[in-house]
Amino acid sequence: KAKKEPDTWLEHAALMREHDVPEWFIECCRRIEYMFPKAHACAYVMMAYRVAWFKVYYPLYYYSAFFSIRRSDFDVKAMLQGYDGIKRRLAEIKEKGFGASAKENAVADTLAVALEMLARGFQFKNIDITKSLAKTFYIDEENKALYLPFMAVDGLGEAVANKIVEERNQKPFYCIEDFQTRGKVNQTTVNALKELGVFDGMPESAQLSLF
Repeated sequence: KAKKEPDTWLEHAALMREHDVPEWFIECCRRIEYMFPKAHACAYVMMAYRVAWFKVYYPLYYYSAFFSIRRSDFDVKAMLQGYDGIKRRLAEIKEKGFGASAKENAVADTLAVALEMLARGFQFKNIDITKSLAKTFYIDEENKALYLPFMAVDGLGEAVANKIVEERNQKPFYCIEDFQTRGKVNQTTVNALKELGVFDGMPESAQLSLF
């Protein structure tokens, strides 16, 4: 720690010179401060092989893990529009250049991997009230697809997403009003889900009209 402990460093340097350590090595120690251990490097390489193996042989599991763990910024509409839709959205963000927001750049990183996934013959499925999970991309191996989780929607936080799944596991939602009340979902998020077509076929409320 040559910078943080200069006096101690001078002692170390003097000891190395006493044992005929080359000056270039001593200077390297002073400048670099930290030497990356071989064991650490080996662990990184082993991890890279594992990740690559899953990406080749179990791609849906790889993409599910990647989107569920490594990403938090999504463009649900673009992802549901398929390959061409994602390409268009990426082009829009790229055209903005330095004018793109940090959020848009993060979304672009997510969409780049999403585009790769679709190019390999897989697809995204819309949020499903009965199947989607809170944060994890649910794997549908039969249809080679991933169901978007509730948290993929902007403004829908982890606490609410977990509450939705918890309530659904107790008993199914029978209307949008029931979903909103039991899931503690605000109106803005409900409107966003409506726009995505998540509630298609579900009645607004349990009230019956006589006319």
